[in-house]
Amino acid sequence: MSSLPSIIGNYEILSKLGEGGLGEVYKAVHVTKGNIVALKLIHSKFQKSSKILGLFHKETMIHARVNHRHCVQFIEANLNPPHAHIVTSFIDGHTLGKLISKVGALPPMIACSIVLDMLQGIEHLHCLDIIHSDITPSNVLVQNNGLVLVADFGLSCLSEVENYEGMNVGTLGYQSPERLLYKPITVESDVYGAGILLYELLTGRRLFNTHNPDPRSMIAEMKKIRFQYIQTPIPQLTKALQNILSKALHYKYKSRYSSPRDFMYALYECIQMKSIRYTRRGILQWLNQKQLTDVPPEPPSQDIS
Repeated sequence: MSSLPSIIGNYEILSKLGEGGLGEVYKAVHVTKGNIVALKLIHSKFQKSSKILGLFHKETMIHARVNHRHCVQFIEANLNPPHAHIVTSFIDGHTLGKLISKVGALPPMIACSIVLDMLQGIEHLHCLDIIHSDITPSNVLVQNNGLVLVADFGLSCLSEVENYEGMNVGTLGYQSPERLLYKPITVESDVYGAGILLYELLTGRRLFNTHNPDPRSMIAEMKKIRFQYIQTPIPQLTKALQNILSKALHYKYKSRYSSPRDFMYALYECIQMKSIRYTRRGILQWLNQKQLTDVPPEPPSQDIS
């Protein structure tokens, strides 16, 4: 087991949070200011790669433009090897992947609330002509106070400059059909990713089988998604969620919601069926009931079943 680095730039490393294809993520503290942050350090084998450093530079330039309540905050970056890294706000909470692994399917009101708040962050990105292009359970975080945040802009692109046409971009099982066919990326690709997450939150199961990575097999699955697995105690809500998912996960991108905002409106109608008025407070109430946070729930109490 390799030891942790002690100091990176202006930060003392406290613990390792995770690892991806390009780098490792640490919990760290600023040596003079004392604020806790997340620090992503590029793997040493990539520190001399002009291609990887170029992608990292693009990520920092894109993330630095993002400033929204439902997006992880950019703090600073060092683009110089051998310690190229990016510093962002530290989120004390859970990824959607960890939530699903702990509790399985979430209550429909909580699943809708989480995705509705997540879509607010994605809508902000699209207003900046940024496409996230990697909406996955590990890239959406739920803070211990119920706040939902979109994270990891490593595969994001500026839609007016590049579209990844001809490139296989994204995470297996969370790519849209057009990505598997190497077609240009669109805002509807992010809508598709959000639809996958809503499906998995409601069912507690993976939507696509990733044991066979063959694109043709994945595309065949995309054409026959079984929305009847979505069931709730309220027939009207069940039908509404099935309709929402059938649109968000439509194989043809032009038949999906044309923006996160349209997706949000549809989800808002669902949560109004139980008069959910405060999504973050509802999520916090549920986290507290499941003993997944020590933060006390805020009034008023809502029907989150």
